[in-house]
Amino acid sequence: MYELTKHEELILISIWKLKDNAYGVTLKKDFVSTTGKQINYGSLCKTLYKLVKKGYISSDESDPVSQQGGRRKVMYTLTKEGQNALRHQYKIQKTAWESISDLIIEIK
Repeated sequence: MYELTKHEELILISIWKLKDNAYGVTLKKDFVSTTGKQINYGSLCKTLYKLVKKGYISSDESDPVSQQGGRRKVMYTLTKEGQNALRHQYKIQKTAWESISDLIIEIK
């Protein structure tokens, strides 16, 4: 079954949002923008490694950047399994939040 940590879920969402521009730097920026919290590259890389291992994302190297000494970027893409995991996570959270709709009304 699909099991995601909160970090994994947020990284999968970022990869989906960023489409063809999902690599370390942009993923870190999107994570910070979404959560307001910092994530270090070690934690990000560990999470990406786990997601690749679970089959939720695939990685591929880009062509080298055109500037001198340009490096390749490791680009990430959601797999069908990753999309299914996100959908599953969404359904669970939607059900959970709908069960306490009175709290949501109080917050507004």
